[in-house]
Parts: sequence; structure tokens; C-alpha cells
Amino acid sequence: MEAKNIISKLKPIIIVILLFSLVFFLRAEAASISGVPDQMKTYFQEDSGLPYFSEMDSYYNYRLTENFIEHGYTGDIIKNGTNWDLHSYFPPGRSADYPPLLIWVTALLYYLANIFGQYSLLVVSFWTPAIIASLCVIPAYFFVKRISNEYGGITAGILVGVSTFYFSHTFAGFFDTDMFNMIMPLLVVWFFSESITSTESRRKMLFAVLAALSMFVFSLAWEGWWYIFYLVIAAAIVYMLALYIVGVGINNLFKNPFKIIRDNFESWLKHSNKKQWLMERPILLPLIIFVVLGLVFISLFWGTSVFTALLQPISATKLQAATQATSYPNVFISVGELQIPNIAAVIADVGGFIPFVFGLLGVFMFFWNLRIKNAKGKGKGKPPKKDRKPKRERKSRRRRKEPKDVVQEEQTKVESVKTPEMRSKYLYYAILFSIWLLITAYAFTKGVRFVEAFSLPISLCAGIFVGFIADYLKGQIKNTNYHVIAMAIIIAVVCIMPVSSANTLANSVVPGADDAMVNSMYWVKNNTAENAVMTSWWDFGHLFAAKADRGVTFDGGSQNNARAYWVGKALFTNNENLSAGILKMLATSGDSGYTTLESYTNNTGKTVEIMDKILVTDKSKAENIMTSQYGLTAEQAQNVSQYTNPTNPNPDVFVTSLDMVGKAGWWSYFGSWNFTNGNSTNYIYALAQANATSENNEVTIMGQGNNVTLKISGTNVTGGLQVSKNKVAPPHRIVFISNGTKQYDQTVNNQSTFSIFVVQQDNNLITVAMSRELEDSMFTRLFFMQGSGLTHFKLAHKEPSEGISEVMVWNVS
Repeated sequence: MEAKNIISKLKPIIIVILLFSLVFFLRAEAASISGVPDQMKTYFQEDSGLPYFSEMDSYYNYRLTENFIEHGYTGDIIKNGTNWDLHSYFPPGRSADYPPLLIWVTALLYYLANIFGQYSLLVVSFWTPAIIASLCVIPAYFFVKRISNEYGGITAGILVGVSTFYFSHTFAGFFDTDMFNMIMPLLVVWFFSESITSTESRRKMLFAVLAALSMFVFSLAWEGWWYIFYLVIAAAIVYMLALYIVGVGINNLFKNPFKIIRDNFESWLKHSNKKQWLMERPILLPLIIFVVLGLVFISLFWGTSVFTALLQPISATKLQAATQATSYPNVFISVGELQIPNIAAVIADVGGFIPFVFGLLGVFMFFWNLRIKNAKGKGKGKPPKKDRKPKRERKSRRRRKEPKDVVQEEQTKVESVKTPEMRSKYLYYAILFSIWLLITAYAFTKGVRFVEAFSLPISLCAGIFVGFIADYLKGQIKNTNYHVIAMAIIIAVVCIMPVSSANTLANSVVPGADDAMVNSMYWVKNNTAENAVMTSWWDFGHLFAAKADRGVTFDGGSQNNARAYWVGKALFTNNENLSAGILKMLATSGDSGYTTLESYTNNTGKTVEIMDKILVTDKSKAENIMTSQYGLTAEQAQNVSQYTNPTNPNPDVFVTSLDMVGKAGWWSYFGSWNFTNGNSTNYIYALAQANATSENNEVTIMGQGNNVTLKISGTNVTGGLQVSKNKVAPPHRIVFISNGTKQYDQTVNNQSTFSIFVVQQDNNLITVAMSRELEDSMFTRLFFMQGSGLTHFKLAHKEPSEGISEVMVWNVS
């Protein structure tokens, strides 16, 4: 008996350990980078054998953590009392005040790990997300177990731990703040719910304090903490109103909607002991403790910015706005996580169809159980006449005595649901999860990124529904062993899809960087001046700052500004002088040139028109253009030219890379922005390896994936895109480039919308079909033509050194 009691007490601990192990080892599988062929794995690994991080924000988090460990604060310097990052958005840099929980937790794990051995910060950072994210199974299990039963808790723990979108942002090597986005909201909601549903005042106050502390910790983890803060407040207020309506009736409430406030205020005024009055308010007491303590804790750390955070719901509704305060395009429309998902994507990202449906049914069951009548016999209709037994038989049946244990079990089961306390809890949870689902469902209309928040209540409710099923089957399956088997099958059916998806995802991970990019960054670090500034499209900005230790023009934390237009234009324009002028200006004075000019023109389109003319010439001519053609005073022109045409520009390093071929649709969209119409067009490349075969003095070149087919007979070149079996669409131009030298350039069809480049480098051959607008763009001339004929861009380094280079580093003069 004693052994059984020990096992019974250890059972929750054993279950939690098993749940944690399941979701952790699934995340740990990402470290094997099974998505990369074995012969290529070293290409995606650090010298130590550790894979590169999976995405670029991880390098920003890593750099701030490294700063914190090295000198005690996250910035490169302290500027006017603020942590200041000199690498990002250079110049002038930007604030490095950042939710510090990730940095603190990682630093703590780093110090703990090095007590037992020697582990680099890179290794600790790589594994931290897998450890922290897997802890979410603990509150998920205990929270849902408390609401339903053990089976519901197990299901919720698994579903929360492997929720598809969440898992895809928290496996080993994805070092970002997402790791806290399940466990911290769970702790807040769980503790607050305990404070609301508890009947003992001390427990109410204790759990309300724990909820407030959890809310404070969540604010240290993510800037979007406020949504949980508002959620629990809304749930408590609606719950109070619901109980009041039950008491006075909905009609009476509508007659005097402020009656509840007035009655409570009068009750408080008349009560001789105000503290006792508050203690007698089972919902108001924990709500006040949570709100007051939560705001006090958060304000003590964040200061008055807490009030700015509380106003974030207003700005969050505007994420899909097409433009900013000026006419520059909004880069957020190119960010994949801010694209609006369809219902199929939402279902997939929460774990699949069954968890999604079970989650909705879980909420429904709370409301369904509220329909049970208290009066004995109410709500039970008569059976169909054909199923009724003869009156005599029914009468005698009533005299029979049911076995005592069966009667007791059924009575306990029904009464547990009928009790006012249990029905009150069901009402609270029905309100809580309904509001939670509605708030987060609205959030994902602002971007697929917010499906992560929606998946949490869905997963919990799916676990709760499994718990309801377990209770129902307990009355149908009397054999305990059979009941356990049945529930094991149900849990497997519900969880198999998200677990399988998590396993597939973990085994298909490919790091976000490779040796070509990282070696190029090390070259920059070792071969350029310390004040050199790096410019490229924004995606790799964090990697540049971390590996090259140089300032970057913009990155994943500073991409939504006018620099996206100017860098896009530097890539898209066919004017080398303009491209170099833009890059020189950004590297030396940042935004000052065009912002100063716009303060005089008050017109973004006019500002851009002037900039196009003054960036291609010297300082004196630029000032003359502004005064003679656009009416600026000499002083105004000088104020602008000191930034647009700097006398002593910073060394400027420009990086072109293979990934930018696939991203051309976006940098060309921003770079060709029409300020009159407020719109633009995406222009694209289609690149493919090619085969060349020779037969009867005719060479045939075919792209393996982009439908390019060309035939060369002597000096005659024909072909284009194979649009059908017997039809080839002719291009505007056909260009052959061999080892950086243009060998052939012929206009074929002036009506065509695309052009074809054939690039041969050493023994490597590719074909590139591209939008006609890109054929003379600076990116085409830099990346595919390797800078042939350019004077302001000098190739300084490329990786690999042979074949078609993936990364090219350019010195801009």
C-alpha cells in the first residue's frame, strides 16, 4: 500500500519528465541538420562542428548576450544612460534596450554550464531554446489536469510542446525570444485562474501575486506581453458581469447597465471594514492584486514605457498599413511572418485538423455543461413510446435496488457537475477560453506570426476536450485497464499529427548561414578598416554585425524605414554613379541627407527626384542643382550636400550574395517604388544549372529548371523559354558571360518582357531568365557579370574562389 502511495505521488513528476523528454529530444534532433546531405554538413557548421544558427535574429540575440557577459550591459556603449548598439543601423546606431530575459537566462545557463565543463557561449545559445521551450509542458499539464483530469493534462502538454508554429521557432539553433511565448502566458493564466476559482482567501491572494510576478517576467521576455495582461482582466470582468446577470437577470442589467458599479460602490462606502469588504469579493480581490502589483513590478523595471506598451493594441491593428507617415514603402509587407494566413495555414500551424477541432469542442463543452439543470429530473424527456416498457414492469423496476457502488458513482459524477462551485468554474473557463481564442484569432489577421499565440488556447482546449472524453468513457468502460487503453489510443490519435510534423520539421532543418557567407565575414573583419560600413539587403545584417564586427546599414531589427528604398534602388538602378552615391551617403551620414532635404521640400517624391540628380555628381554641382533648379537657398543646399556628398566618406563594403537572386522580387519592388502612384512591381530572376551538348556543329544549352533552351550554330544564337512542346518564346536579349567577360550580347525581340543570361565561370554553367527591367541592373552587373566594366565597385573577395561565387564582397569608391 505504501509503495502504491509513493508511486501515486511520483506519478505527476514522472509524467512531466516524460513529456519534457519527448518535446526536448524532438527539438534536439535539429542539431543533426538532417536536411543537409552528409557530404555537405561541414559547409553549414562552425569550425567546432556546431551548426550555424537557423535564422538571423539569433545572431543579434547572441551578440547582445556576448556584450552582457563581457561588460555587463547589452549595448556596445552606454549613450545618455541608454544601452546603445553601434553595429546596427549605422550610423548613428540604435538603442539596445531589449527585453532582457533571453539574455539573462542564457548568461545564467552559460555560467552554470561552465561549472561542469568548458562550453562556449555559442554552444549554450544554440541549446537554450530547446531547453526553455520544452518547459512549457509543465504548466500546460498541471493547468489542464486541474481543469479536467490526467489524460487532458497529458494531451495538452504534448500539443503545447509540439505546436507546429511554436516548434518551428524553438528548436535547437533557433535562438530567439519565442522560447518564452508559451510558458510565460501559461503561467500568468494558470496562476490567475487559480486565484479566481479558489474559495480560500489566502490561496486567492497567493496565486494573484504569482500571476502578477509571472506577468512581470513575461514583460522581460517579449514586448507583446500586454495581450495576456488585457486577456485576464477582460476574462475577470466578463465573469463578474456574467455572475451578476445570473443574479439579477439580463433585462434588469440592460435597464440600468451601471447598477453593478453603483451597488458595489455603495456597498463599499457603507461597509465598516473596507479590507473585509474586499476580502469578500472573490473576483475583485485577485483582479486588483494582479493589476496593481503587475503594473508596479513592470513599472519599477521599465519605467513610464509601461504606459506606451499598454497602448500597443492600437498600433498592432495597423501592421498591414501599406505606407508609413511618409511616402516610402513599408518593408513589413515583404516579411513572411506578417503575411495574412488562410484557414488551412492556421490549422496546419496549430498542429493539424484534429487538435484544431478538439480545441473548439473543448470550449463548446464548457458551455454545454452549463446547460445541466439543477432541479432533479429536469431536462430529461420521455423515451419514445415504442421503447417504453409496460407500466407494470416499469413500476416493479423502480422497486429494484441498484448496486450501491454503481449508484454512488453515478450520483457523484452528476452532482460534481451540478454543484454551483463546479458550474461557476465552468462558466469562468468558458469565458476565459472564448475571449482568448477571439483575441488571438483577430491577431493572426495581422500576420501568420500571431498563429503562435492562437495555438496556445487551442492546444489547451483540445486537452480539456480529451479530459471530457475520459470522464464520459469512465462511465461506459467499467474495466480500468480497458479505459486506460482507450484513452491511450485517443491521445495518440490527437497527438500523432503534430508530433509527426515536429519530427519532420526537426529533420529538415537547414542552417541560415554557410561557410561562404561566414568566411566572407571573417575576411571583412580581417581586411577592412574598423570604421568600414557593410551594406546589403537587410536579411543578413545581424550576421554581418556578429561575424564581421562592423557597422551595418540596416538589418532585421531596423529594416522598416526609407533605407529599404535606397538600398533597393542601389541594386535596381542601371546607373553606377547613382548606386555608388547612395551607398556612400548611407555609410557616412545615414538618413540625414534625404531627411534634411525633405524638411525643405515637404514632399517625398520631390526629395527623391532631387536626390537622383545630386547623388551622381560632386558636392559643388549638387549645391548648384538644388539652388538653380529647385529653389533652395545656398545655406539649405549646403546643409543637404554635407550629408549627400560627404567630403570624407566612411569605407563602404557592399555584399552581393546568391540568396539575393531569390529575393529580387522584393528589393526590386522597393527600389522601383513609384512615389506618384504609391505602388510598384516585383521583378524576378529564374536561375538554374545548365547542360551544354554538342551535335553536328550545333551547341544546345538547356537550363535544368527554368525552361531556358538555346541553340548555338557558329555566331547564330536562337532560343528562349520553352513554353510548350513546340513553342519557344524569344527573349528581349541574350547575353553570354564567360569568367566575368561579356562574350555575346544580342537584342532578339523588343516586345519581349524577359531576357536570358548564360554565365560560365571556370567549369560551372548556369542560365538566368530575368525580368527585362533587371538586365542592366547593378545587381545583375555585380553578381552575374562580376563587376565587368564598373569603375566604382571593385571586387575584393568572393566565396567560393572558383566556379559561380555565392558571396561577393565589393569595395565602393
